[in-house]
Amino acid sequence: MYSNNEVANLLWTSGWDSTYRLMDLLAKGRTVQPYYICFRLRKSTQMELNRMDEIRAYLGRKDPALANAILPTIVVAQKSIRKVPAIRESYESITQDHYLGKQYVLLASYALQSGISNLELSIHADDKARHVIKDEVEFYDDQHGGYYKIRDDADSPAATIFKNFVFPVLQLSKLDMQKSAAKRGFLDVMELTWFCHNPTPDGQPCGTCNPCNYTRNEGLGRRVPKVSR
Repeated sequence: MYSNNEVANLLWTSGWDSTYRLMDLLAKGRTVQPYYICFRLRKSTQMELNRMDEIRAYLGRKDPALANAILPTIVVAQKSIRKVPAIRESYESITQDHYLGKQYVLLASYALQSGISNLELSIHADDKARHVIKDEVEFYDDQHGGYYKIRDDADSPAATIFKNFVFPVLQLSKLDMQKSAAKRGFLDVMELTWFCHNPTPDGQPCGTCNPCNYTRNEGLGRRVPKVSR
């Protein structure tokens, strides 16, 4: 699906998983077009935007060629995205039996409205969303290491939502990414990532929100402050 010189369209949040994929692409000589969706009620939006700027600046000092391969981030306001009824209905069908974050309705609607059929989404091995798509995807091998995508013959609510995405880190855990980043020399960049949805006034992770709990439970508890019970 990708040609050698095709720009990679990546949903980037400054988080661990999408930043790992960013660095993976850059290490493979790819140019990356990042996308960031501004969710109206997310308290961490400014922190995430700031961390993306910090990562760019850090890369600019460490390896300017890599930094130059990251195109300006396309920032999309939630209010500019029209929720697609078929996607909303598919989401409601899935969530009768499975947990799936509400953000996927907006992400899928944006991908469809923008005409992007290969938007990289960093769902990983321990991600709750993986259980929704794992039986609907197949692996596509290419010169960049391959990726998963919804099968062409899939006809399900999950396919309706996720058909315009590709999943390059679906089989990797956060610890897998940590090991790979250390081996390939960009673990320092990974330490600049952000994950908490409710930053404290002094800019620290809250330690109690879902992303903080997921980070702790998936093996990166060293990054999450201890919270008094």
